[in-house]
Order: sequence, then C-alpha cells, then structure tokens
Amino acid sequence: MIILEPRLDEILNILQEEGVEVVQAVCKIRRFGFNSCHPATSQTNREHLAEELGDLQCMIELLIADGIVTQDELDYAKAMKIEKLKKWTNLYV
Repeated sequence: MIILEPRLDEILNILQEEGVEVVQAVCKIRRFGFNSCHPATSQTNREHLAEELGDLQCMIELLIADGIVTQDELDYAKAMKIEKLKKWTNLYV
C-alpha cells in the first residue's frame, strides 16, 4: 500500500466520497424524477444533484490548486471526451 501525504490522502478520500454521492443523486433522479423531493427535506432531486456536483467541483479545484492535475490537462481530457461523445452518442448532433 502506498502512503500518501496526509493532505492529498484527505483530498482523494473526499473526492471519492463526492463521486459516489453524485452517482447516488443520479440514481434518485432516474428512480423518482428531477422534481421529486426527499421526504425529510424540501430539496428536489435536481437541487441535490447540483449540490453534489458543486461538492465534486470543489474537490477537483483543490486538486488543481495543489498541483495534482492542471487545468490544461482537464481541458484536454474534456475535449477528448467531447470527441468520443460526438462519435459514439447523439449528444452532439
């Protein structure tokens, strides 16, 4: 097992948790719809998704700030993903 510097280890742990929470938010939308609310809150599933995506984005920005990844690397990866989506999906028609 690799031992990581404590700050990086914490960032990666939280990044992982936030990724899972985004997946869970998407699952709730697929099951119950965007406008359904959690019984204990007045937050819609769409609002919850936005919150979780913001949390994930925060962790990505921490990775950039700490020099783990660069914005240029992310921009390049995003451009490559767009090209794949253009080829394999109808999302960019």
